[in-house]
Amino acid sequence: MNSKRLAVLSALALALVLGLVIFSGSGSTAKAALATCSVPSGSYPTIQSAVNDVTCSTINVGPGTYNEQVTVARSNVTITGAGAGSTTIQPSIVTANTSSLFSGSPIAAIVLVDGATGVTVEDLTVDGSTAVPSGCAPTYVGIFYRAGSGAISDTHVTNIFNPAAPGCQGYLAIFVQSGNGGPGLNADVAIDGNTVDMYGKNGITANEAGTSVTVSNNIVTGRGPVGLGDAAQNGVQLGFGAHGKVTNNTISGNFYSPATVIACGVITVNAGGAIGQTKSNLFSGNQQNVCNAGGGPSVNSPFNR
Repeated sequence: MNSKRLAVLSALALALVLGLVIFSGSGSTAKAALATCSVPSGSYPTIQSAVNDVTCSTINVGPGTYNEQVTVARSNVTITGAGAGSTTIQPSIVTANTSSLFSGSPIAAIVLVDGATGVTVEDLTVDGSTAVPSGCAPTYVGIFYRAGSGAISDTHVTNIFNPAAPGCQGYLAIFVQSGNGGPGLNADVAIDGNTVDMYGKNGITANEAGTSVTVSNNIVTGRGPVGLGDAAQNGVQLGFGAHGKVTNNTISGNFYSPATVIACGVITVNAGGAIGQTKSNLFSGNQQNVCNAGGGPSVNSPFNR
């Protein structure tokens, strides 16, 4: 009787040990799948090569200029530069790599987060100066979260602008867009501590129902005053059902002359409660600091969708 009991206990103990080993093995396997990868290196000469490796959860990008467009289509990835003054993503040419969830129009994004969550872009510069599309198509975007979620911080987004066609309405430094609230197509992005300048149309844009942004502690500087033939710029736009908070930013230089259209520091177009969430910002040199285009397009409510 005692020997049988001891045998049972021994079997249970063995099962428990095996269970712990299996559990521990699973844990170590999971940890092994989350690696920190360095760019450039022998294994990862480009940022995209590291993004393509599913084992790279944190991608440390060293000082230098990286001639590439980057697409992130998997979740829980952090791309960290060595600082906005040291690490620059600056493609020599861009091609359309995605499309608008609203219109289907082609978009060329330098950094694209497509349908992924938990994606962080930080401590680098995104510079569009050498890859300007000819004309106004495709839409040109510095960082585009397309039904994606995560954070953009301590990053400089600059030169998303075409000097040869300054009136283009689709040149956006940062763009966050959802699929109008469709399943799996929502977007939620924290945009904090960035410098955004030299944009064609809008500095920071969040559009469509299902989109939520927190825009805080950024410096957003337009090219104004600008005039005929140019785009009426907006520092921050929340539109078409998007929700957001715009707080503690410095927003300046969005000015259009003559006043046939209005350039705005912050513009809301049918946005969800956005005006009430716009506070504690420092404005200067804007034609109008806060605009509510509410009912839709008019000559005095410029926007981009």
